[in-house]
Amino acid sequence: MNNPLCKLLEQVPEGTRVKELMMNGEDVSGVETFVEYDSVTGLAIFKNDSNSTFVAVAERIDMIEFITE
Repeated sequence: MNNPLCKLLEQVPEGTRVKELMMNGEDVSGVETFVEYDSVTGLAIFKNDSNSTFVAVAERIDMIEFITE
């Protein structure tokens, strides 16, 4: 995966909070925490506060804003 966002996700620590995520021009609500990025499959995994899992094709992510403290 040569997408710059994919390269960024490889460096993001597990548990990093997500403020906003957009895919295909649409805001994806309910995504709260970054879990992991699998560079082999190109999948990014997130969870929400109720511990539900959201799996996304990372190359389809338009924008992601993390909360850094």
